[in-house]
Amino acid sequence: MTNCCLVCLDLTITASCYLAIIWGHLHAEGRFTSWRALLGVDHALALGCVLGVWLASLFYFEMYQSRRMNSVFADLVILVKAALASLVMLEALSHLVGALHPSRFFLIRLVTANLLVLSLARVGIRICLRELRRRGFNTKGLLVVASPELSVRLCGKLAQSSQYGYRILGPIEFARDTPDSSALIVEKFQETLRTSRVDDVILGLPAEAHELSTRLVGECEDRGINVRLVPDLFPLIQSDTQVYDLRGLPLINVRLYPTEYFGYMVLKRGLDVVTALAVLTLFSPLFILVAVLIKLTSGGPVLLAQERMGLNGTKFKMLKFRTMRNAAGWHPDTHWTKPNDPDVTPLGRWLRRSNLDELPQFLNVLKGDMSLVGPRPERPFFIEQFRQEVPGYMIRHYVKCGITGWAQVNGWRGDTSIRERLAHDLYYMQHWAFSFDLKILTLTLLRSFFHPNAY
Repeated sequence: MTNCCLVCLDLTITASCYLAIIWGHLHAEGRFTSWRALLGVDHALALGCVLGVWLASLFYFEMYQSRRMNSVFADLVILVKAALASLVMLEALSHLVGALHPSRFFLIRLVTANLLVLSLARVGIRICLRELRRRGFNTKGLLVVASPELSVRLCGKLAQSSQYGYRILGPIEFARDTPDSSALIVEKFQETLRTSRVDDVILGLPAEAHELSTRLVGECEDRGINVRLVPDLFPLIQSDTQVYDLRGLPLINVRLYPTEYFGYMVLKRGLDVVTALAVLTLFSPLFILVAVLIKLTSGGPVLLAQERMGLNGTKFKMLKFRTMRNAAGWHPDTHWTKPNDPDVTPLGRWLRRSNLDELPQFLNVLKGDMSLVGPRPERPFFIEQFRQEVPGYMIRHYVKCGITGWAQVNGWRGDTSIRERLAHDLYYMQHWAFSFDLKILTLTLLRSFFHPNAY
């Protein structure tokens, strides 16, 4: 019923656009006599061709399939494809039906106008339907059959997406350790189909339940019920990840990799370059002053180039103002600084507390080794320890390391819990957004200078 209404709406809009464009053309040439004249044989034939071509294109590109879980702009790609196809076919038909080509750019104006009006109408309809579904109208019954872990995840996400208009039935949970679990599920499944209106089914069964999945799919197809499959990869994949289509073969990332997002690469890198250039330019006098003070108060180099591990485990030389004594037997690559460390110079202690020792890292940001915001880079010597002691520690290297991060603004810096730092780094990776980076930078300015854990 809904699709019939949409077809009628699309045809009405297309017909209206044709009549409006042809009226404008005839009026501009002074040949318009009356609206009744537009219903003559020539124009009626041309209008029939336009309606038939548009409708065939929309059906060919699957406009009238259910996409209630897609974006409100999901129809626009299909409309663009249908518009291009219609333009080519109408141009070919215009050699047979002269009324289709009353002027040079008539068909281009017609197709463009129809595309714009249909797009606005479709977006408006989707927005209205989402609001109606959120209020409990135009809903569908959805039956979920999945393992307990995946069932909780699916139902939680559907509950947060009331705009989809699904009434969750069940769920029916598959327990691996329960005897005769498959037989019980089939019985519950059939009972639900008999007693409730089920429009869609989501199956999220493990690989060992392949025969059960086949049986349930068959039950649904016998009743004309839509079925969607969710791979039960709960122990492997995260709650939010990326899915790719390799010519019909779905590829699922094990976890969220922000570096594969265009916005992450462009916006984040743009912020890094602009900010790094601004800091290096504005604070260049401070750079010189700190360098002079280091030279005057202790012997040795001004800068320390220390090997750190960054994106995808790539090693690079991170720059810092030297804050440790240049003493024999001191190894910066293996030394873990603790409170009141005797190897830290008096000036170095102040530089660390004020975070001014980090200023040269803006050169690393400009070069591309680091970002403004991200997990703090660690030395390879300690990474070898942490990767064995803390499960999942190396996951933090899926994003570019940063001068500051979510862990640092929450106080997890210095000689503090590595597990808590990792938890905050992973939270940042899973919730990355440009606005989140701006928030962390703001909190860095407010919280990080002279922090008690900076020593």
